[in-house]
Amino acid sequence: MKRIVTLITMLLLAFTIGLSSNPAYAQDKYPDNSTKKFSDAESFYSSLDKSEYTEYENAKMNIREKVYFKDINKVLSKADHLIGETRVGGDGYHPKRQVYVFLTVSEDGEHSRHMVVDAELKKIIAGGAHPKDL
Repeated sequence: MKRIVTLITMLLLAFTIGLSSNPAYAQDKYPDNSTKKFSDAESFYSSLDKSEYTEYENAKMNIREKVYFKDINKVLSKADHLIGETRVGGDGYHPKRQVYVFLTVSEDGEHSRHMVVDAELKKIIAGGAHPKDL
């Protein structure tokens, strides 16, 4: 009897661990939308509410890209030499979920702004403005 209880307990434990480590299970909140068509980053930027995000006038660098969620930090790293490291993460997003990434660096290089938007939901995932020293 003790062996049966131990065996059942081990099976339940293995099943529970299997569910919690399954990436597809963890990413159901914002699933893969790589086959869907969305406007390009330039068009989406033109439609943005300028109170949410604007680029610096005479910016040293402006980035507007539509990429997969897994590539957000590759895009942001393009400005590392100007502003230091800026990174974005998040739970529940499938690596192949499409997002818009915007980044602007002021003319003097002292300030930057960035914003990441879910392409399907048009919801801001991350954003911020930073002096170079932070």
